[in-house]
Amino acid sequence: MHDMVLTEIQQRWNDAAASWDSKALARIYTSDAVFFGLLPRLYVGRPEVEEYFGSYETFLQGVTLSLVDQHIRPLGEGVFIAQGFGDIVNRHLDGRIVHNRVRSSLVVVETEGEWLIALHHFSTLMPPGSGTS
Repeated sequence: MHDMVLTEIQQRWNDAAASWDSKALARIYTSDAVFFGLLPRLYVGRPEVEEYFGSYETFLQGVTLSLVDQHIRPLGEGVFIAQGFGDIVNRHLDGRIVHNRVRSSLVVVETEGEWLIALHHFSTLMPPGSGTS
């Protein structure tokens, strides 16, 4: 069941990211979400999540996210964690296409009959030989 929920969230995320709609992306997160994206700042709450996504609007046309090798663990009734990798394809306004793979951790909760992301943490992979993590 959690696999299907994660797939549905990924689809909603990709639908909103296809035209890089920061408001629609933020609605996939809880009102008090904790968010560590690829920028160095921690964002807390839906308005700050929207701010994070909005910071990319000047150069992104759209993004596609594929969650891969996800390991899902229930944490209780109506809450689970999914951890693995995210393959991201960024389509820039200047026509460039950039591919990235990140580590991904998501805590997903059911609230008011809807599944939303309560914790989002993406981090870049360390290049070989650059240290341990």
